[in-house]
Amino acid sequence: MINNNNKLIISSVFALSLTACGGGGSDTPEVLLTPDTVEKPVPVPVPIAEPAPLPSETTIRSSGKVIDGYVVGATVWLDFDGDGKYDQQTEPSTVSGESGDYSFEFSEDQAACVPYSTTYVDVPVGAMDLDLGEVTEAYQMSFPPSIEAISDNDIRNISPLTTVIWGQLKRQLKASGKGNLTCDQLKQDSALRNEIKNEVENVMLNLVQHYNLSEEQIYSDFIASKDSETYDHAQSIVKGLKAAYKHKKKLEKIYPDAAEIRVTVYQDAVRDEELGFTDAWYRDEIIFLETEDFSEFVKLADDQSLSKVDIILSKFHESGQPWGDQNVGGWLRVRQDIYRNDDNSYRCGNVERVSFEENSVLYELSNIVPTVSFATIEECSNDNLENPYERSYSYRFTEGNSTYSTDFYFREQNAEFTALPDWINIKDKSDMLAATEIISHMSSFAIGWDQDVLVDTDYWRKRLEYDNIIIDKDNQNNWVKSIKQEDNTILFECSVDGVVWVTCEG
Repeated sequence: MINNNNKLIISSVFALSLTACGGGGSDTPEVLLTPDTVEKPVPVPVPIAEPAPLPSETTIRSSGKVIDGYVVGATVWLDFDGDGKYDQQTEPSTVSGESGDYSFEFSEDQAACVPYSTTYVDVPVGAMDLDLGEVTEAYQMSFPPSIEAISDNDIRNISPLTTVIWGQLKRQLKASGKGNLTCDQLKQDSALRNEIKNEVENVMLNLVQHYNLSEEQIYSDFIASKDSETYDHAQSIVKGLKAAYKHKKKLEKIYPDAAEIRVTVYQDAVRDEELGFTDAWYRDEIIFLETEDFSEFVKLADDQSLSKVDIILSKFHESGQPWGDQNVGGWLRVRQDIYRNDDNSYRCGNVERVSFEENSVLYELSNIVPTVSFATIEECSNDNLENPYERSYSYRFTEGNSTYSTDFYFREQNAEFTALPDWINIKDKSDMLAATEIISHMSSFAIGWDQDVLVDTDYWRKRLEYDNIIIDKDNQNNWVKSIKQEDNTILFECSVDGVVWVTCEG
């Protein structure tokens, strides 16, 4: 019998296909499918043929529709340099006409970049939605890079659903450190092209599962086919897109030097069930500055604009700085957390993390202090870092084609909890504490995949990633293997010993 702890692991593994942080960005708000809290598996490269060079003097045509209802008067443009900003001098554009139709005629050089570029649609105030009337709030939609060479009369319908694909893909690429991708980068890097193509397919799989729509429906002209189910999903999504776009523009004025501002407005039945709401609208926002990040998760008042906060559900502020020995990349992060309680009070806590890297192993020590509750969020304040209730040691390293992660968690009943007593509230101790001490101490633990964990822990877990497989195991003999299939579906297998595997239950 596989116990219920596997459900937590399975949900974490499944979230791998929906993950995301990074710098740079476009104005396209991201539509969240499910919460994502863990790392994304590395996709299996599938060889992709380089688009064949076009004969000189060749013109390639591409066309499609801008669909919410059909949108007339929207600017459609291609982002050749990957910065999310329209450059009139170098990036082709056109305006959607009757029934939302748009078309391009690309030169040879332009056509060579089309497969590697995101197509954006800027829908301005005053454009006409043939279903809903004149547009009163600007918003943006997008269509992801295809990677495959375009053909003459290529059809690309751009809608809220294709915008979801690019939003999720962008998050995953930034989470893996890819940032903005240019046409030239993708032309020159076949491995990167393979990765993006696989990521698009993976996002599409999860979009299909989330909305119960086929890939054909997602890319289709669902108005012409009178597909009311797809149309209803698109209308819900575009309501969130408009609200997210407006709020993002507001934040850009407040934080003009931000590396990235990310805003998502969405509905999520799973979160409704967890939080006790019905058909609620949520907004996630995160602001990446040079050395600090801000994030906030709220329930919105369900009015037409989706601009008013009903309940703040959580807030986080993390600051980072170089710390200690820079020969081993010393870095300190301190995060302040605020969470809403069931009785509408709020609790505040702190986490400090210090990390170093030596011999290709990343070492991280974390201290988590107890939260303190207050009646209101305005009162919520807790600067204490002196008395953690939990400590953890984390490791990450790569050998050959495999990546390994190990985490040990300790509480007061574990002897290791009181080790390294000076490594608490360490912000101002960089001249007192040596990286060699913590690296030497943490190096003594069994972090190898096949090594037995001998230290007394409250909890431990290990992860192995290679090719299209991720395996997790923990101190309760829960083993979960996620295997990406050729059709991009994910097969979950469970075990109690890592030898005999069966299909996971529940």
